[in-house]
Amino acid sequence: MKKYLLYAAYGSNLLKKRLLAYIEGKDFKGRKHNGCSDRTSPEDYGWMYVPHRLYFAKNSSRWGNGGVAFLSCGRTDNPEMHAIVRLWKISEIQFYEINQQEGKGWYNKILSFGEKDGLEIKTFTGCWENSVNQPTEEYLDCIIKGIRETTGWDDERIKNYINNFLK
Repeated sequence: MKKYLLYAAYGSNLLKKRLLAYIEGKDFKGRKHNGCSDRTSPEDYGWMYVPHRLYFAKNSSRWGNGGVAFLSCGRTDNPEMHAIVRLWKISEIQFYEINQQEGKGWYNKILSFGEKDGLEIKTFTGCWENSVNQPTEEYLDCIIKGIRETTGWDDERIKNYINNFLK
């Protein structure tokens, strides 16, 4: 019997098309993904804020050598710095296979955010605050599309949200 959880996606995985590339084994931005052994589509469970700061770090050649999104390993009490996550109901196997496809071992820390409807809410991140690197416009555009798809916010609200994390 499959065990399910809610994957708290952030960054480019807010965008359904991006997440589906990991699950279904599709091409995204010129990179072919292996896909998951279970290719069942995720179920959208809405979104929420988590008490972790979004930041950009490392150097991704896939995204023009800019930084990619991570959640801070430590919690923040400042609600203006809480990050948006999109909740995707997926199988536990899919969660770990998506994490493996992220590559390079950058996302090596699991965070838990309680439960919703009896399902554990989890994500993965990396503790790279010492390797901060600004994202490219192309990467930010993917995140902005994902935020719009996730929240329905207008451009000004999205810009204000993103700018909190680019300081």
